[in-house]
Amino acid sequence: MRHWLTLLVLMVPWAWTLHAAEECVIEPVTRSTRDPGAWIDQDNWLAPENLRIGLQSFGRFMPSLKIRATETAQMLRPASRQLELDKLKARDPLDQQPRDVGFLLATRLYADGLLVLRDGKVASERYWNGLVAQDQRLLLGGTRPILSLMGAMAVAQGKLSPDRSIIRYIPALSGQTGLRKLSIRRLLEGESSFDWSSNDVSDWLAAGGWNTGNTAGGIRAWLNQPGRWDRDFSPNPQLGEVGPDSDLLVWALAEAYRVPLTRTFCQELFEKLRPESAALWLSDSQGTELSAGLALSLRDFARLGQLLIDARNSNRRHKVPNWFIETLTASAGLRIANSPDLAGLRKGSEYRYGFVHLGGAPNRIAILGPYGNSLYVDFDRRLVIAIFAAYPRKHSAGMRATLEQVWDMLGSATQPSGKR
Repeated sequence: MRHWLTLLVLMVPWAWTLHAAEECVIEPVTRSTRDPGAWIDQDNWLAPENLRIGLQSFGRFMPSLKIRATETAQMLRPASRQLELDKLKARDPLDQQPRDVGFLLATRLYADGLLVLRDGKVASERYWNGLVAQDQRLLLGGTRPILSLMGAMAVAQGKLSPDRSIIRYIPALSGQTGLRKLSIRRLLEGESSFDWSSNDVSDWLAAGGWNTGNTAGGIRAWLNQPGRWDRDFSPNPQLGEVGPDSDLLVWALAEAYRVPLTRTFCQELFEKLRPESAALWLSDSQGTELSAGLALSLRDFARLGQLLIDARNSNRRHKVPNWFIETLTASAGLRIANSPDLAGLRKGSEYRYGFVHLGGAPNRIAILGPYGNSLYVDFDRRLVIAIFAAYPRKHSAGMRATLEQVWDMLGSATQPSGKR
């Protein structure tokens, strides 16, 4: 009997390891050898005229890691009442004329996909321009708030301390004295960044493999070049954008959990969505995940919004810390002016941990990725609106104003007639 008890004790850790490994499968995906064509190359695949190819067929240009949660997917069910987009009228912010929501999506936002969830059920789902439900769309800068969310979860679990310097968690960067002033809190909030020249940014993109140039050693070798961080913070940081600072957060999360970022993403967040499709995460030449590299299907992107709603309304302890959601939704108080980065949205809108706290009605947030790719969450209405688009500019006031009109009309249309 004593022999069997000893054997059981030895087997339990092994069994837990096997269970964890089975929950998530991570597989490298090499860059496709398929010729993208004569007119699209490594330096223009994300140009405005090529967005629908670049955002959708990114595997032709960069390697990635495929992330598959092995639990059975929880299929989204249709709501009893479906929205008719072509019958919902809104005011076009560009010419102030009444237009239907379908027109604003297809013509003003260059939408490729829309999914509306109300109480976790599909109230509307539509695709344009060849996109289908299973296709993963590259989120680019829309990855940044998800990284901050993962960082907040790491803080809640005691793996990161917000007031400690970033170099406390990345031993390889201990010689970078310029990083001593960068705390985990400052990095998660994303409201400041180091002052990078255009040449610095170009070299950083090349190191990650986003365009042609010197990729030797990959992104972490670039981050750790001598004197790399001997610079001041930018006096005019571009909020809502990714940059070299964001790749520090990727590295810190990998060190905090002692596993690659994709493993942490899957076990701590992705598998909780009960996703229908695999996720993909772009990597550099060394297989290191990039801070703008997450790609999700539209349905799984919407599930992320639903996860935040469920976390806020749950009475049980949740992976997503309550303080994080309350920080995103808390009233802006007397702050009524928008930064230029959020022109087009209602007064009181501001960036918080990479998310956008929306002015106007309370308890609404959004992820505003480039080119119109966005996720809107209304906690009071239990409403999620996920949009994939190929708007020909990364950001503009007109694009944000149009998104807000679409959100308002769809939000109103999902409510019972007496509550609109």
